[in-house]
Amino acid sequence: MKKLLSFALALVLCLSAASWAFAADDMSEEANLVFYVMGDAPKDEAVVEEAINAVLKEKFNATIDFQFSTWTDFNQKYNNTLISAGADLIYVANWENYGLNATSGAFLELDELLDTYGAELKELCGEGNLNMCRVNGDLYCIPALWPEYVSLGIKYREDLRAKYDLPYPTTLENIEAYLNGIKAADPSQGLLRPTNTESASSLIIGFDTAYLLADKYAWVAPFGMPYGLAADYDTPADVYDYWFSDDFAEDCKLFKSWADQGFWSKSALSDTNDNEAYDNGLAVAEVAGMNPNKQISSANSFAKDHPDWESAYIAYGENTGVIYPGHATQNGTAILRSSKYPERCMMILNYIMTDEAMNCLVQYGIEGKHYELDADGFYHNLDDSFAYEGFNTWNLRVNEFKLKQPTDVALQAMFDKYAELGAQTKWPNINIWDGFTEDYTDYSAERAAVANVMRQYLAPLQAGLVSDVDAAVEEFRAKVTDAGLEACREGFQEQWADYCEEYNYQ
Repeated sequence: MKKLLSFALALVLCLSAASWAFAADDMSEEANLVFYVMGDAPKDEAVVEEAINAVLKEKFNATIDFQFSTWTDFNQKYNNTLISAGADLIYVANWENYGLNATSGAFLELDELLDTYGAELKELCGEGNLNMCRVNGDLYCIPALWPEYVSLGIKYREDLRAKYDLPYPTTLENIEAYLNGIKAADPSQGLLRPTNTESASSLIIGFDTAYLLADKYAWVAPFGMPYGLAADYDTPADVYDYWFSDDFAEDCKLFKSWADQGFWSKSALSDTNDNEAYDNGLAVAEVAGMNPNKQISSANSFAKDHPDWESAYIAYGENTGVIYPGHATQNGTAILRSSKYPERCMMILNYIMTDEAMNCLVQYGIEGKHYELDADGFYHNLDDSFAYEGFNTWNLRVNEFKLKQPTDVALQAMFDKYAELGAQTKWPNINIWDGFTEDYTDYSAERAAVANVMRQYLAPLQAGLVSDVDAAVEEFRAKVTDAGLEACREGFQEQWADYCEEYNYQ
């Protein structure tokens, strides 16, 4: 215990050397802030929080209690529990309905707080980043400050591709040949581990493998718009009907072909997602929810546990030509309207994201205990009880402070390649889709009914687990129409047209 206190004391002495001046605020009452983040808590949560709070208590008469939730629990509780739980700060993202939660009144407007208590942070963000976080003109979150490509793609076992002389999985046809080649060479090897997905709640897909649509179509939305609509990246305002097209029926037949060939389990619709299946060798590829960072994570895992394995990655945009960086609202921090201490929240957020020592403490733990820097300045973990970004606070990343790992060289090479490809598009490196926020208040009942139909009828189609695809397609179309599809489409398309006109995406 004395050793831990000495760490905290040393940090207080080190960090208090910086001079911070804020507008007058009554800080006589201690503020015990609750900060909701995603993922599991690190073993040394209490140790690192003690070190952080020793500084925050000294400077702001405040403490932070990081509250963790698994990915599944976070998605389930986010709207119903966390936002109304009387917390103070929360991780937000466009893929967690940031815009809708902002318009519903869950988050505080931040412009005045930022001007008064976060001038340094405002300057660091820049108006461009902040404007991308605005909803109907108001600012509701502070974005992470690390430019990142999260281009969807396929992560696959390159060592097996080379061993069996198989094609690179650059297209749907090549992915099929790759999987069949491994199946023929080693029938006992697991291939894909897709599952029924809660993404039906976002009115896009119902089965993980449908993410592969992003490898076939040059859509502005990576795997289609809600309600079975679509638009090409080059002409985003020209929306067309995918669910009632011949392409949709043919895609469903492809998925059935893959299911019949045994690419995934016949119980996939009831399987729970195994996030470690690929890293443990139970699958040879992952096609859903992948991004360059997840590829690097698997490469690190292989290097540590299976040095004879090799993981590789192909972004779908390398095939379609549609590639761009993540939106500013991909990782952000909001102050909940329920917070009793919004001023203190902004002060501390400003401090964490503008002070290098504090940012590193939050992200990496205690230097000398949890990590060290080598002669080349690379991060090396010393204690698994607090790993790299152990609090899962991707929303607090700052490019200038982010400690680099040796594998970041490979990640940056991927980012550089994608940036070059993205620069060749009609809208150079512009993430059009993620800047849009749909307000479905007026048709929420129809939207919920459509989502239920998707879970019941679309997911089996996309999983290939139907006996007659044509009949199942017609049944899905009839059911989703009866559920109120047209009301959803009309409301969505009106908003999308206004958005495209506002930003001249024609």
